[in-house]
Amino acid sequence: MKALDRIVLVVAAASIVMLSAVVLASVAGPGFPNGFALEFFGAVSEHKLVTVAVAVLMLLVVLYLVSAVLRSEGEPAPIVVNTALGDVRISMSAIEAIVRRAARQVNGIREVDAEATGDAEGLSVFTKIQVYPDVSIPDVCERLESELSAVFTAMVGLPVKSVHTVVRGVAHERSKPRASSS
Repeated sequence: MKALDRIVLVVAAASIVMLSAVVLASVAGPGFPNGFALEFFGAVSEHKLVTVAVAVLMLLVVLYLVSAVLRSEGEPAPIVVNTALGDVRISMSAIEAIVRRAARQVNGIREVDAEATGDAEGLSVFTKIQVYPDVSIPDVCERLESELSAVFTAMVGLPVKSVHTVVRGVAHERSKPRASSS
């Protein structure tokens, strides 16, 4: 959420709280709160220009907040690879699918989540993996980096600038890791 969105949201919330207090005070019956509400409504009817300006401002705040809610974050910009016949655009979701598929081929990895960022200069890959028990985590991570580098060079034609791996857990089951040619 942008800073401007937060500021507008706070102003709108404060305005709603103040107007709610005035409305509640107007139904309280005789005494101080009711007198305050009557004075407020009297001031509103006397200063029509100010009332219209505040109403228009509140309408704009509401419209801004509705547009902020409906605004989609959207998918990150695709990576553009220049070829002899033209440009190839590869979406980040396709890149992440390639990362997940390649990581599953690495001996010792049970599950993987992936995120990727990059441009035409190269890719940065962020993975969260779960490994099988009794495997060397540094070795698994090293094989993962090698596999991703080889796959992206072959499939996409881009180098992998960095691979950041978080080992989020070790599998509870004692099943054997998949055999791999790595």
